Amino acid sequence: MHPCRTPCRPGTEHDPCPWPALLHSPYARTAAGPETHLWETLVGRAPVLVLARTFTSAVRAVEGLAVFRGDDRVKIVFALSDSTAFNAGTRDLLESLQAALVPWKLRHCVRPRLVLTASENVDLTGFTCPVAVLPHGIGFQKLVPDHRTGGRRLSGLVREESQSAGNIHLVLSHPAQLAQLREARVPQALLDRARVVGDPARDRLVDARRLRHGYRARLGLHPGQRLLLLTSTWGPEGVIGSRPDLPGALLGSLPHDLYRVAAVLHPNIWFAHSPWSVRHMLADALDAGLLLIPPHAGWGAAMVAADCVVGDHGSVTLYGASLGLPVLLAAFGEESVPGTAAGALARSAVRLTTEDLRGQVESAIENHTPERHRAAADLAFGRPGQGGRALAELLYGFLDLLPPDEDGTARTLPYPVQDGSGTPPRAFEVHGRLEGQGEIALERFPAASRHTPAPRPGSVRHLSVLETEERHSLARSASVVCRDTDAHDTPEAWAEEALELLPGALIAASPTGDGTLVAIRGRRPLLVRTSLPLDPVLASGAVYTLLRTVDRAEGTWKLHVGSPPRECSVEALPVTPPRTRPPESV
Repeated sequence: MHPCRTPCRPGTEHDPCPWPALLHSPYARTAAGPETHLWETLVGRAPVLVLARTFTSAVRAVEGLAVFRGDDRVKIVFALSDSTAFNAGTRDLLESLQAALVPWKLRHCVRPRLVLTASENVDLTGFTCPVAVLPHGIGFQKLVPDHRTGGRRLSGLVREESQSAGNIHLVLSHPAQLAQLREARVPQALLDRARVVGDPARDRLVDARRLRHGYRARLGLHPGQRLLLLTSTWGPEGVIGSRPDLPGALLGSLPHDLYRVAAVLHPNIWFAHSPWSVRHMLADALDAGLLLIPPHAGWGAAMVAADCVVGDHGSVTLYGASLGLPVLLAAFGEESVPGTAAGALARSAVRLTTEDLRGQVESAIENHTPERHRAAADLAFGRPGQGGRALAELLYGFLDLLPPDEDGTARTLPYPVQDGSGTPPRAFEVHGRLEGQGEIALERFPAASRHTPAPRPGSVRHLSVLETEERHSLARSASVVCRDTDAHDTPEAWAEEALELLPGALIAASPTGDGTLVAIRGRRPLLVRTSLPLDPVLASGAVYTLLRTVDRAEGTWKLHVGSPPRECSVEALPVTPPRTRPPESV
């Protein structure tokens, strides 16, 4: 008997079927093999074949599969094409899901009742069942290079040879995309099979707003802090392609205690250059505290947590606009298609220039109205709130099955995670000034960004580093060194040694059980107590500001670092005799 039970389609490149040779191949651990039916517990299920090509399209296809969640009438099988430079990481993604994965050249042996893909550039020929092509972005917003012709093509539109096939069905998010396809002169047969279902991804973002505070806490945001989300599409015309230093510039321009910056980069950036190269390129920004969101999970939750979006003509920027967030356009490429929702966003969003980044961000947030980008959102997303249900009805209809009562896509977004390569900043440029009677204002900026602003009039500045700062140049240049490890030495002993090892430092600061010890070269040590917890960088920053402006620090002060202000008391401590060192052995 034929290894696939029924003969494969004649004329394909794998006739006769090569299953026997693959039974002992590396695929055997994850593939849906020809004898699978002998061991199945659930029989008679409708096979759905998912065609993956790029990381982005694989993620979107997996999200679309949520409509089948919990349904034992459906069997899901994947096949991965290797016909692109952007498929790095896609196999790892599918294997991490422990999905049934068949070799690409055997995809027709699955004999599916439905083919599902979110890649318009994958080979869709040879199937007689319905083929549903999901969008992997928002509509047809971008012109991208065509590796087959050397020109440019409309992203999201299936290959020309598939446009006249009678079984290809485009899934759209807005009726305007039908009009766009007519203008592109696609065959009427393809237009007749296009279906507007809305956008389940956008619906999930809207529903997830009830979890905003939890998402912000997971990202480490404190009350009163603002989250700036920087997003970039791939290619030289996106934010990273045209302004690669912008993440570091934003981190250096925004006070660390008032702002955090997260970055969501298109997966093609990650996998065309390699994840290592991305982290290597963003090394200074990561050292300055950039929250780098990995490509496989968390971007939606980070978007819900955000207070402002800095982006370009990519889809993620449009999602932010649709949530009513302030949007600053740091790039907008000519590859963007005129007349689309991205074009409408270009008219309503403010362009981010290179001057006074902080002022532009604050103005965008404080002067924003939620309806500002309504025209762009209305042109991108049809059938709001119905995307999951409409998609389920469409896909189940292809299988001649009734969809479940519950919409499988209507579930919370995964909590955001960080890429794991970034750490909290360990070096700050601290700006301090006296305000009124007995009040101190402090702002600190990550020194690793190399884009720190000039101090405001009347301010003094200094470099403060944690003892674990990795850059020797910053440690040697610091005026203040702060303890951030659980060393066995007492705070006094540690401070004495720190000032000895860093002769350029004026102050060494260490947390104690009842405040912060601030040891000053050539002066009596001080103890700083505050009404709310204060890390040693800020406690020592208040002392440094007082010494440089009024040459004294003792007393009671009101300290402004973000909100709310802290009551701060500074008292002198007795001078402890220097510790005696044991004689060195000869």
